[in-house]
Formats: sequence, structure tokens, C-alpha cells
Amino acid sequence: MNIKDNFSRKKTCPRCNLKVYEEIDTCPDCGLIFSRLEIATNKDAKKKILKGDKDFVLKTEVLPKDVSKLKLTLYAIFFGFLGGHCFYVGRYYRGGIILTDFILLLCITIFNSQLSAINDGALLAVLSTIIGFVMFMWPIDLIMIIMKKFKVPIAIDITKDEEIDYNFNNENNSNINIKDINKVEEDNNKSETKE
Repeated sequence: MNIKDNFSRKKTCPRCNLKVYEEIDTCPDCGLIFSRLEIATNKDAKKKILKGDKDFVLKTEVLPKDVSKLKLTLYAIFFGFLGGHCFYVGRYYRGGIILTDFILLLCITIFNSQLSAINDGALLAVLSTIIGFVMFMWPIDLIMIIMKKFKVPIAIDITKDEEIDYNFNNENNSNINIKDINKVEEDNNKSETKE
């Protein structure tokens, strides 16, 4: 294997979209440590999205361990017209747009004769065209899933009650415990209030 072949493969940073070589561990632009993406889950991202805390949610083309490609593909095939594949991975806005579009398409189908009487069917033509173009989101998503280009939200759940050790790559290679950081912050807050 040639040295040039080793450095020819690139990956995209999910935070800043910079293309970097696969051998690089940290994004040179935003500082994202790529090994942390292995512990990120879609379940944590869905919780954060529902709480409105989107600051630590990234969208990546690499499926996390808790999202099955088979399930995602089947949801897109059988429930894609309802946005099922988007709801499965936590892309609620996109799923809502597809679901709303389907409901509007259903209403246009039901009230077709009444809508065609308005302006000699001009309103029906305009609505059908707009809704038809929006409905293309579903087959486009299916193609993106098959091509492994569909972006799935991921996040790492870090709570104050959990003890998580972080290894910072500094000279001392020291372990810092989150409970220790919280205790120092509380002590600093207490000392500030006394002054």
C-alpha cells in the first residue's frame, strides 16, 4: 500500500463540514475529537431536541450504533410518505413537513371538485404543484439513505450525576472528574457570595 493511498481517504467533520484525512483524530478547524463520535447516540440527540437543547446535537452521515440502517430504510419505504423515517431518527421538523404535505395532498384529493370550481381550477393547479414538489422530499430521503448520505442527529448525554472521566491531551495527561469540577464551581460561587 502506498503512503499516498493512506492519506487519500477523507471524512467530513459533522460540526464544521471540513474535509479532513481519515487518519486525523481531531478536526483542525473546530477541535472536534472524532473518537467521541463513537459513543454518541441518536437516543440522546432525540432527548436533547425534544428539550430544545440543540447546542450539543450534531448531524452526521455515519449511522450511530442505536440506529439500524435496515429499520431506517424500511421506515422510508413504507412510512416515508408520512415522514416516518424522519420521526424514527429525530428529525421532527422535516418529518412534520412531509406529514403536513401528505395531509394537504389528502385534502386536495377529497375536495378536488370544490377546488377545481375556484378560478377554473387555477388554485387547484397551483396547490397541486407546490405540494407535489414538497412530496419529493420522501424519495430524495430514500435515495440518500441508500447512498449513506442521510444525516442523522447524534449527541452525547452528559449529566451532572454521572461520573465521567475525560482524558485531556495535555502535558500531564490528567484525569478530571465532573463531580470535582462541579464542587470547585460551587466553592467559587460560595466564596463570591461571602464577599
